[in-house]
Amino acid sequence: MVHDGEYVLEDLEVTVADHIQKVLKPNFGAAWEEVGADFEKEETFALASVRTLEEAVNNIISFLGMQPCERSDKACSGRLRRAECVAAPRPADGVTMQVAVREVQANVVDVILASVG
Repeated sequence: MVHDGEYVLEDLEVTVADHIQKVLKPNFGAAWEEVGADFEKEETFALASVRTLEEAVNNIISFLGMQPCERSDKACSGRLRRAECVAAPRPADGVTMQVAVREVQANVVDVILASVG
């Protein structure tokens, strides 16, 4: 049975977080080394709209849908896992963040870095 006509569809937004599965890794260092550096990239981002290190850490965790490991969600460490990042606050300019990403597929690394920038 075929129905002719127009149908209104709702807008749907698919983000990077929809493609990342939260996985708790009790030993992040071992997991990071297990992935290997074949597809590792590192970039530095200036996040002008972010004023504190804690805000930058929480925003990246939320935006990418990541699971913090080994208390990496605490701003004092300034580190995230999966997309490991080290951030330095610059109150007048926001936060400058260095992000290193490792994955077994090169295109995943590019997507994660592109979504941060």
